[in-house]
Amino acid sequence: MKQRSGGGRLGPLLRTATLRPWLWPALLGAAWTFRPRGWQRRPPFLPLPSREYLAWRLETAYGEPDATPPLRDVVDFVRWSRSMRRRMRRGNRPEGLGRGAPPALKVIAVAAILLAAAWVNLNAGEIEAVRDAAARAGYPGLFLAAAASGFNLVWPVPVALFLPFFLDAGFAPLPALAVISAGMTCGDLLGYLIGRATRSAARDIARGRVARLHARAEALGRRHRLLPLGLLFLYSAFVPLPNELVVIPMAFLRYSLVPVMATVLCGNAIFNALVALGATGAFGV
Repeated sequence: MKQRSGGGRLGPLLRTATLRPWLWPALLGAAWTFRPRGWQRRPPFLPLPSREYLAWRLETAYGEPDATPPLRDVVDFVRWSRSMRRRMRRGNRPEGLGRGAPPALKVIAVAAILLAAAWVNLNAGEIEAVRDAAARAGYPGLFLAAAASGFNLVWPVPVALFLPFFLDAGFAPLPALAVISAGMTCGDLLGYLIGRATRSAARDIARGRVARLHARAEALGRRHRLLPLGLLFLYSAFVPLPNELVVIPMAFLRYSLVPVMATVLCGNAIFNALVALGATGAFGV
């Protein structure tokens, strides 16, 4: 029997993706699960399953290595695979941790933050006691507030979102943004130091797959030293999530303090400028 090419075996998946675009996330997840080891070191440098693996899966399922599975079987398998991955992720969580906040609660939290920022920017500046307290705290107080928002693994509320209020309290725009960026970077520095301090302990605790992933990440970091810094810059400049999610792993990978913090500072400066521009435009300052 003539052996079909790997592209032929991928035909059902391609047809499924074309006819059912709502299954793309599940298809990508299944493809990532089947990626071969070391795919990034071999042409075409894509996480595609090997021909041998696909032939083995088809033979165990249909009795022939060149079988063409029905489209219905492909859809059912992709959905089952996605369901199993979700169950495994939930099963691997430490006991006592929840499944995360539901989407509706996250939307409510974002709306609450935006409403609070709107109220502060529109009303707090007119309350003399609040405005005077901010003025007395000055730039040192602004720095501490930014540092607290910078080191926040739950939900970092950017202090730059309240820039219109600080302008009403007498702060100058550029110095205020510079102090906010420096404060956030100081919070990120604390995350980096925690990552370095706990690196040895975490490495001793890690076993099995976690230890192997850690070793692979270190090897990747040695081969491509500048790529993670570039990704860190883009993340800190444009992603409204805690920088510690990237800074702490980079500390684990032995990246030097100076380049990491310089990258984070540049990214924080751009992020705060964008947030401040949006806040001042929204509230007519």
